[in-house]
Amino acid sequence: MRLHKRMILGLAAGTLAFALSACSSQGNNQTETPQAASEASETDPSQEAVSSEEGIAETTAGLVQGTDHDGIWSYLGVPYAEAKERFVPAEEVEPWEGVLVADSYGPMSPQGVINGVGGEADQSGTDNNCQNLNIWTPGVNDGEKRPVMVWLHGGGFSTGSANEAQFDGENMSRDGDVVVVGVNHRLNTFGFLDLSAYGDKYQDSANVGMMDIVDALQWIQDNIEAFGGNPENVTIFGQSGGGAKVLALMTSPYAEGLFEKGIVQSGATATMGPVFNSQEASTRLAEHILERLEIDPQNIEEIQTVPVEELQAAASEALSETGEELQIPAALGGGYSMDWQQLK
Repeated sequence: MRLHKRMILGLAAGTLAFALSACSSQGNNQTETPQAASEASETDPSQEAVSSEEGIAETTAGLVQGTDHDGIWSYLGVPYAEAKERFVPAEEVEPWEGVLVADSYGPMSPQGVINGVGGEADQSGTDNNCQNLNIWTPGVNDGEKRPVMVWLHGGGFSTGSANEAQFDGENMSRDGDVVVVGVNHRLNTFGFLDLSAYGDKYQDSANVGMMDIVDALQWIQDNIEAFGGNPENVTIFGQSGGGAKVLALMTSPYAEGLFEKGIVQSGATATMGPVFNSQEASTRLAEHILERLEIDPQNIEEIQTVPVEELQAAASEALSETGEELQIPAALGGGYSMDWQQLK
């Protein structure tokens, strides 16, 4: 079931229970760089469904071919949803014919910067349509019910991806006999800009980044058995901003029943994780961004075609301005600044 309602995340004292863990895994020296979806995968209509020994799994959208790494199958860039426009909920994936060869990373979200940390955002290999998964499993179509570990990467809701070499799940899958899933989803302006004041089309815009993750969890419920996983034994885990995402999902009614356990690895600061952005702050931030882009609210659709770098630059300035205006303590470093995260 797709989400087409505003995600309202409430945080009530005493409702959270989480475990702290120091889970980690080493990469397998893969050096692939994120590619656009059309380059990352290809289909072979002539290939028929074959045995599990050849690593073909059936999903709700079509057949997927994996790669065998000494007994661990990897499936990279598997689409779980499709974002056709900015700032709106993703849609179901269009089914494909033949076999999708999932041997290269898919696109990641356009990148932002974290206020108080610095650095520059590299937009290579990014796309608003970044709803894809990386999966590692010891067995395909083998009837096993392995635990499923869903990794939510860090980066303060602004940067990062599931494609980083340190997040390769091969060793964890092998050592723990588990199915490891890394989730790519929209971040920063693309995942959390509140444009709800500018029409019904954008009523969900402030939370589409979290809605992407919920869509990924629903995909796992519908498909993970084919990859040797147990949909009734799903653990979400994340570090830093990823831990804050775990906290958010633990309080969301839309994620209810989609996972059983949550592991938070240093995932909370005073203004990120335990609390969410207020409506006042989210509304004011959008106003400041539109002002910098010189977009009249009556012409809100112009924001769909603003170049990524220009949009991100305007957002970075507006985050600082809004934080100073509303006296919002920065999540990292000193002073005042608003940070990207979900709207309560």
